[in-house]
Amino acid sequence: MATYTVETNGDVALSAAIAKTIINVINSANGVVKLVELSVSFDGTTANAEPVTVELCKSTQATAGTSTSHTMAQNSGPTRTVQATAARNYTAEPTVLTVLKRWLVHPQAGLLIQFPLGREPMQVTGSQGLAVRCTAPAPVNVQGYMEIEEG
Repeated sequence: MATYTVETNGDVALSAAIAKTIINVINSANGVVKLVELSVSFDGTTANAEPVTVELCKSTQATAGTSTSHTMAQNSGPTRTVQATAARNYTAEPTVLTVLKRWLVHPQAGLLIQFPLGREPMQVTGSQGLAVRCTAPAPVNVQGYMEIEEG
């Protein structure tokens, strides 16, 4: 097994009330991708601002959407070539997205989740993705990452 990180590579601007996929890991044709950790943080400055909705989604990749491709960095495990692909900062959403988990996060804060061993979200269907999508009530920037295990 090896672990890899995909990240936003800096700020991703969220527009008011518009859902935006910030990171997506697309499984290889015959692979398994396991999400072991994810994090998002926001740069909001208003103490009484409404929370940002953060969603972990599965994506069928029926349409790929429009995004920036991202080369994942290997964190641990034997040196190997990652089979999954990654994208960030979508300007047109991938489809079809199904929400697996949802959190409300204050825009002056962040979220870090390390999934319990044996209960990590997985994408076992080839050429489909695990994505993080954010919807902010007011404009704010987000940074984040997903750490995945593949093998």
